[in-house]
Amino acid sequence: MNNKELRHLPVEELRISKPAADGKRTLSGRAIVFNQRSQDLGNFREVISPDAVTDTLNSGKNVLLLHNHDSGQILGSTRAGNLRLTTDSKGVSFTCPIDTRQSYANDLAISIERGDTAGCSFGFYCTRDSWKDDKGTAIRTVEALELTELTVTANPAYLQTQVDVRSCPKELRSLLAKRSNEDGCDCDCLMCVAGDCSQCLDSDCEDPACRVNGCPAQNEDRSILNKADEELWKLRMQVQILKLK
Repeated sequence: MNNKELRHLPVEELRISKPAADGKRTLSGRAIVFNQRSQDLGNFREVISPDAVTDTLNSGKNVLLLHNHDSGQILGSTRAGNLRLTTDSKGVSFTCPIDTRQSYANDLAISIERGDTAGCSFGFYCTRDSWKDDKGTAIRTVEALELTELTVTANPAYLQTQVDVRSCPKELRSLLAKRSNEDGCDCDCLMCVAGDCSQCLDSDCEDPACRVNGCPAQNEDRSILNKADEELWKLRMQVQILKLK
């Protein structure tokens, strides 16, 4: 399966109800927006198709609602029956009663009321996508995905998210490789294009951004590596190349 991906979305409709007699409050918002281009995710923009979540919602697979990306702070889940996901022409919305007798749930409710928390991230595995060139901008359309989690958060931790771009056609990869010296790496190997210069595959890479991010080819301390470390790095590079073929 492809790598797990995460996206952050400002949620204008994020709401928390008044406390009920049992201490529970209902949290609601829109987690995914259809047919709207994302911010720049690394020289490309992304669109979520309205049909992308159909398989997940019909399969009955468990989706978690978390606080601050913490699996130890579960607010609800579709398996438990308290997290409810619905779709309309705009996207995927959720409602979930949260128990404010749990300290993290109570803290979240207060934060939402103050306006400090107004974002939602969603985690997914892309199972089908397509790419196109729109006047020099690469557009990725996620056509099918497996949704795994929603996270209510004040911290947009994944605005510059690492994305699996192996599905991008070779003829469009040059668009992903467009980088400036100020913005990042100029190396056009696939790992650098994907935003992970720490796994640069080009042994001749001389870009300073790669060195900053730990590019093995330009590691100034590489001379102190022992032979075993050298062989391990070479093997890792070969495995990465095989994965990308």
